[in-house]
Order: sequence, then C-alpha cells, then structure tokens
Amino acid sequence: MGKNRDAILAALENLMADELKKFKLKLAAVPLPQGFRNIPRGMLSSLDAVDLTDKLVTFYCEDFAAKLTGDVLQDMGLVEEATRLRAVA
Repeated sequence: MGKNRDAILAALENLMADELKKFKLKLAAVPLPQGFRNIPRGMLSSLDAVDLTDKLVTFYCEDFAAKLTGDVLQDMGLVEEATRLRAVA
C-alpha cells in the first residue's frame, strides 16, 4: 500500500463509530473541485474504514484522497487527527 493510503486508513480506523458515520455524511456532500464528483451516500453507508479507504483512493487517487480526508476531519473538529494525517501524507 502507498503512504497516503496507509495514512488515510490509520485516520479512519482511529474514529469512533459515530465519527465515522459523520465523516461519511460530510464526505458525500463536501464541495469538490471541478472534475471530481462526490461518492454517492448509498455507496458509503455500509463501508468500514478499510473499504472506505479503498473507495476514497479509487475515486480520488491517493494524494487528493488524503487531502480530502484531512479537510473533512478538520471540518468535523477532529483537528488532531487531521494534523496527524497531513504530517504523514
């Protein structure tokens, strides 16, 4: 696995179940740059941290997926987790 993929997975595995649920909700609605589209909520609902990491990397490539994950974590108020992800990614 790539460094960014590992960093995303570590960040998502560190979330509590309700935080992961909130992450998925925010991820489905986050504004994205032109050329990207949101992952549909229906595709996100049943994903655990491992599958969500795979989905993020598949949709956005590792570099942008790591940035996006950090941005969503930051927006959720999980500054420490976002900072840790950005330091590794």
